[in-house]
Parts: sequence; structure tokens; C-alpha cells
Amino acid sequence: MKKTLSKVFTGLLIATLFLLTGCDEKTSVKTVKEAPAKQETVNKKVEKRVEKKKFQTVKNDKNKLPKVDLSDVFKDTAMIKPEGKYMIIIFEAEDCPYCAKLELDIHNNKKLHDELKNDFTVYSLNASKNRMHKLMHEGKPMDVDTRTLIDIYSVTSTPTLIFADKNGKSIFIVPGYMPQKQFLATLEFVKSGLWLGKDRKNGEVYKTLKDFYIKKGIIKEKK
Repeated sequence: MKKTLSKVFTGLLIATLFLLTGCDEKTSVKTVKEAPAKQETVNKKVEKRVEKKKFQTVKNDKNKLPKVDLSDVFKDTAMIKPEGKYMIIIFEAEDCPYCAKLELDIHNNKKLHDELKNDFTVYSLNASKNRMHKLMHEGKPMDVDTRTLIDIYSVTSTPTLIFADKNGKSIFIVPGYMPQKQFLATLEFVKSGLWLGKDRKNGEVYKTLKDFYIKKGIIKEKK
């Protein structure tokens, strides 16, 4: 499938870093705007519409993978906060084969599973449904729904992974499925702190990540 990248990435750099795409490459996302007096009623109506709207996925029986239990890794999304660790928010969708593959990797790879469980605070959000969450923003809880988070992070494909620091501020965003070796290297990069002082918007973080991937043998340096 054709990959749609987030507007914060430079085309050439992301093409080099992320070769595999997610499931839905064309689904547009819009922020839900609600009138305060009718917020609860509107929420219910929006939720029904969102539940009917599916992210486009590959309809292929070969892509059907077993569902695994990651309740010991994924935190309850009612409250989204770092809890003193680096934070990862994974946006997934129903019937998304790449999301299922990502979860299967986490389940089957003990090193990846244990590192996510012990060293990171991980949340998995279903982009196919709209739910209310409390997001810790600058130390204060903020009510926000799933669709607004999708809009904030410019999510257009699933899976999409948001890597954030211990204060909940995003470090960088990875759209699409990551193979296990790359996922582990990415976790190592986050914990290394090599991204500190690097600007994500002008691509500095991604260039640093690319160099780290080259050093780890994840990608080859072009001559």
C-alpha cells in the first residue's frame, strides 16, 4: 500500500527510515468540535459514527493473525500519563493486520515484551472507536477524546507509534509497522537520550535516529 506520512516528517528521511507501511494510508481524521452544553449528547452521536467508520485494511485471509493478551504491557487508557517512564502511545485499528503483527511480535519476543513492560509506559488506542481519556498535560489532567488525539498527532495510518519523554512530550513519531529488531533499536535510542536538544519539526531527531539505525545495522548507509 501507498504510505501517507505525517506532515512533520521530511520525505527523503522517512523513506530511508521506515520502509514498511501501516494499514490505512488514506483515511482522513478530523477533530470533533462540541458545544459545551451538549457535549455528552454529541459524544454519544460521534461515538456511534466512529464505530461504523473503519480504517481501510488489507482484506486478505493470509494477514489474519491470532489475537494475543498484552494486558500486562498496555495500560488502561482512561488515564494517559508517563508514570515516571518514557511513554509510548500506539494507535491501532480493528482488522488491521500490521497492528496484529506488531502485537504478536511484542508477545513472542521476550526481550521486546519485558523492555516495554518494565522500562516504558505503553498505551494502545483503538482508532476505530472514539473514547474519552484523561491526558496528563503539563502535570494536569485534560479531558480529550480519541479522535482529538488522532488529530493532535496527525495519525493517518495504523499502527502509528508516538514516543514521548518522561513528561509526556512527544520525541518523535513512527508511522507504520516496525520489525522487532528495529523496534528494539528504537527503544534503545529513546533511553540513550541522543535525541535531547534535537528539534523534531526540522528533522534533527529523525536524522539522529537514522544515524543510530546505521550504527546498529538496521539500515545501510548510502554511498
